Amino acid sequence: MWQCVDVEIVREINPAAIGPFENADATDGILLNHAYVDMRGYSITDAREVIAEEVELLREIEATEADGGRLEELMEELYEAASDLSDFDVGTAGAIFALSAAGAAPISSCNGGLLGEASHSSQVPHILFSVDPMKLAPILAAAEATDVGLLNNSGHVEVFAERIPKLNAFAARLLLELQRLDNGR
Repeated sequence: MWQCVDVEIVREINPAAIGPFENADATDGILLNHAYVDMRGYSITDAREVIAEEVELLREIEATEADGGRLEELMEELYEAASDLSDFDVGTAGAIFALSAAGAAPISSCNGGLLGEASHSSQVPHILFSVDPMKLAPILAAAEATDVGLLNNSGHVEVFAERIPKLNAFAARLLLELQRLDNGR
């Protein structure tokens, strides 16, 4: 069911190359994303709810494989609904909220055009975010555990995958890593 992009999954992060994301950038947006919304400050509970909702959506999408017309209907319903999922490309919301819960500032996202609307800025499912290098450990651990990529990108960090559901798996694992850190305190 899920389309796959031919992309090499690497995790090559240089913490020193991550530039500061100024509060004005996070509040007002940056030129990189004209549809930017400040997604900082969400909790693990917020992220858990969005991830669970996204899991259900991904299951519904898989179930429509035999009925192509139902997929189109499901996509229309999603984009007409007022929910956290409808604000982002299908499959990216969980990871956006999880990164926020980890203290990152999500900047832009795209599902690579693998599902949903035809116009996309990227050919690979990804999320660009800024993060204090001191907060990278759980993000790196989650990326390693779920086999998603991480790269520096213009002073920020980009998480990417070859398939949409992997971003949701990364999000769930990131919450697990955050809970482990919290329990270790």
